[in-house]
Amino acid sequence: MKSTVRGTRRAAVSVIAGAIALGLVVFCWPGNGAGAPRQSGSQVREEVTVALKLLQAYVTTKDGKPVTDLTAADFEVTDNGKVVPVTHFENHIVGGDSIAPGAPVEGPRLNRKFFFFFDFAFTDPRSSRKAREAALNFMDTAIRPGDEIGVLSYSPMRGLTIHEYLTTDHARVRNIVDAFGLRAVAGRAETLTNFLYADELRHMQDSGYPNPTGGAFQPTQGSSAGVDSAADAYFQEQARAQTGGVVDEGRRQGYTDQARQFAQTFANLARAMRYVPGWKNLILFSAGISRALIYGSRRSVTVPNMDASNPDQMMAELNAYDNAQSNSGVRTEFSDALKELKNANSPIYAIDCTPTAGEMDINNPVGTSISSRELTGKDSLVQLAGESGGKYFSNSMDTKNALAAIGDITSAFYVLGYSVPAAWDGAFHKIKVKVVRPGCKVVSQNGYYNPKPFQEYSRFERLLQMTDLALSDNPLTQIPADVPMGIVPVIVGGWPNLVAYVEVPKDKAAAIIGKRSDAYLLIYDEDQGKSAVKSFRLKPPEDGPKDSVSVFAVPAKPGRYSCRIIVQNSETGIAARGSASISFVNPVAAPVWLDPPLLLKAATGWADLGASPETTLSGLFGYDPEKYAPITGTLPPGPQRVLAAVRLSLGVPEIELDFTATDAQGTEKIEVPVTVIETHQVKSLRTCVIELTFGGLKPGPHTLTIAARDKSGAEANETTAAFTVK
Repeated sequence: MKSTVRGTRRAAVSVIAGAIALGLVVFCWPGNGAGAPRQSGSQVREEVTVALKLLQAYVTTKDGKPVTDLTAADFEVTDNGKVVPVTHFENHIVGGDSIAPGAPVEGPRLNRKFFFFFDFAFTDPRSSRKAREAALNFMDTAIRPGDEIGVLSYSPMRGLTIHEYLTTDHARVRNIVDAFGLRAVAGRAETLTNFLYADELRHMQDSGYPNPTGGAFQPTQGSSAGVDSAADAYFQEQARAQTGGVVDEGRRQGYTDQARQFAQTFANLARAMRYVPGWKNLILFSAGISRALIYGSRRSVTVPNMDASNPDQMMAELNAYDNAQSNSGVRTEFSDALKELKNANSPIYAIDCTPTAGEMDINNPVGTSISSRELTGKDSLVQLAGESGGKYFSNSMDTKNALAAIGDITSAFYVLGYSVPAAWDGAFHKIKVKVVRPGCKVVSQNGYYNPKPFQEYSRFERLLQMTDLALSDNPLTQIPADVPMGIVPVIVGGWPNLVAYVEVPKDKAAAIIGKRSDAYLLIYDEDQGKSAVKSFRLKPPEDGPKDSVSVFAVPAKPGRYSCRIIVQNSETGIAARGSASISFVNPVAAPVWLDPPLLLKAATGWADLGASPETTLSGLFGYDPEKYAPITGTLPPGPQRVLAAVRLSLGVPEIELDFTATDAQGTEKIEVPVTVIETHQVKSLRTCVIELTFGGLKPGPHTLTIAARDKSGAEANETTAAFTVK
């Protein structure tokens, strides 16, 4: 790939382009890498002049078998009508079953992406259970270890729910799908989005334009929230439904309004998905929206006879006439959804869940009559699939065959790449992909949108972007800065807490920590399968950017936890994130209790950021932030003097203690001299800064043990900390 970059790291463009699978590079670091959006007034200015565009193409023979032996020369790609040379080419085969004769079989190099979308509004309970079983079977038979899976659902009361975003943790996805209709399991994405919905509702109310009695928020004059009132109204209603607000249940339960909301969901989801690079396969389990509601009845219906002398007959004729008419609102919303889906690069594989005649309810045989079939949603599902580039599968008593076909369709694909001018204007590019070999049928995305400035994202687009950023192993919407994270259990007020923190270097902090920046902590309890989210608004240092530590202290029961901290500029979207895991047990009652130590270095000019002064690292561990800073990375080899902050909970506050320390690497243990530098005490909590003198640290993992004993040696306890020498 050829590219020109205004900056110092020209080679970074190709690295970043390879790291974002199947998409256009949209974010990087200002002053610290290629593709950096730079501030110009209130706008983000793109510094890359050329980027690599990647797209997927599925090629089959006339009988539907994947063709897997093509080369770059077999493809012709046009971008907005202009033929572009294919400079990047990849061939991906996920299986090897039922491929075209003579084609080579290779292992996968990029992940496939699937979203299960369960419609609980227009699908009966029995069909929903079948859909759940079919999805589980698909995971057992078609999903490969590297595939990424997400789970979405739509219901009358909550609208669109994002249960789990794209992840390779298939056991977690299976647990969520398996629970549908049986028990409540909230996935990480559901916990996160509920938190973000509630947080955004508070922000909208604080901005002065809520309508607390229901309906859409009314933006104040000049508010940026009024840029797209339809999108804001959808987001507001979603937020109220997801967070348990009053949603006018009578209106929401109406079939017509549900159909409109269902169509709006696909339109807004498609708008957000189009900025997520790559091919996102959406498997929809639904009975669809009634054709008559969208397009009107095809049966001949006479104008009602307005005979007031026979009110029963008149009402019956009026109802029949009304039911035969289309609904202009539903038709408009559905047409908008189809338009957006064309360019979302998210093909819908629609599994028709309408009960078949063989499965009719014997208590309601009229439900399968010829006259009622016009109320089925087959046509709407066909259009959703067709316009998005997917496929419709008719209602069947065996949905497993349909899902097996989806596995075959997505089992082999090509990745084509070409150079494009990088622009942050949100403009649409029409793409056409042709295969010059006779007898081949190609399915590819219809086009793509240039990235747009974060300020122009709708609230729902920001929600999806944050979900991707927070939960994806490899985020598609931006490349966040990877920052070191630490996590340590401490006793606060007699209760166990997790103290989690990330170090954001000054150059990255300058881009992230501004007038409106937030820190988020996502905690996942590995034992309970539950997740939680915490956040606080960051206050930037008054004297300019600094090396910063963002800190959370949250009560937590002993157990195994996976944690992630995201620090994001709310105005530009630029973010950093760190991840860590921890396992700890119940503290044992003892006259002397030591929390795990916090390793420190002598440093000045650091910003110690927390929700309150008491929950900063310096506030918890009692050291002077003007003199010391935490060590979050590796230590250099050789002789070292390392500082450590130690917290002690004392049964006898006046007790005098001596410290000893050992450094263990494998089976080798070495005594480490200890010098107490500072001591502070508030009631029974004593904090100390000690100096550890290592004679010669060797590369590799180490375990530091610090012990505290009283003068008689009768009262003693110890704690450990792990560190690595590079």
